[in-house]
Amino acid sequence: MQSTTSHFRALRLELFLLLFTVPTATVGQTLAAEHSLVSRLNLDQARRLVTPEDEGNLLRQDGRFTRTRLPDGRILEIFYPLQAGGRAPRHRAPGYGLLYASEAAYRETIRPRHMLEDLLPDGHDFISRVPQLIRRFEKRLNLGAGRLELNRTGLRRIDRYLRNHHASHTTAETDPLLFQELTACYGEAVRRAVNGHWTIHKEQVSPGHLQTEPNITFGANREIKPWSSIIRALHDEDSRGIGLARSFDSDVGAGN
Repeated sequence: MQSTTSHFRALRLELFLLLFTVPTATVGQTLAAEHSLVSRLNLDQARRLVTPEDEGNLLRQDGRFTRTRLPDGRILEIFYPLQAGGRAPRHRAPGYGLLYASEAAYRETIRPRHMLEDLLPDGHDFISRVPQLIRRFEKRLNLGAGRLELNRTGLRRIDRYLRNHHASHTTAETDPLLFQELTACYGEAVRRAVNGHWTIHKEQVSPGHLQTEPNITFGANREIKPWSSIIRALHDEDSRGIGLARSFDSDVGAGN
């Protein structure tokens, strides 16, 4: 668990304090849908809630990020616009705000969280939908059912899709369905290569949360985490250009 949660903390720091983009699905949006604890605001709406003197009374990074406790006890985070993508930025993310209903609501978002909690919350359900998810991704590629090769050749085709995806998305933008489709395709390619099977690993992330990881097991209790390679491909700025074909070589090579 230590490596998983440490990686996730580093990822959260990148997503929320460095890139400041507007993700398709974020921790804040998930909480809003499930618990009505946090609301998303545009930048103008957020700035109207605070005075210049009070903004950043909890944390301030000038021109980038502020966290403010409002007089009524709510917590407001403001993420200012930043370019993302290195020396030749590919995408400019607009600023936005996250308004937490209370300090307790804010603490809920910073508790230890597994990196799959929002992207792939139920490992059992995911495994049951692997064929369906593969077919959905084939449609993204304009392929007929069963036309995507689930091997290294097919993964090279997926890498071409991802290169186009990266050209218009930052590492902080998340689409849980795309993530699950890619994990299904990549995991099936790995499973077939090592003659393994899908299995559930239960990870105790915190006293109140048990995360189910859909992994590939084979041989004498050997295990590969296909979702981890998709995390790197989509959300790790340092490795997302490596490609799934090379990750496949590494995962399968380590399994042999």
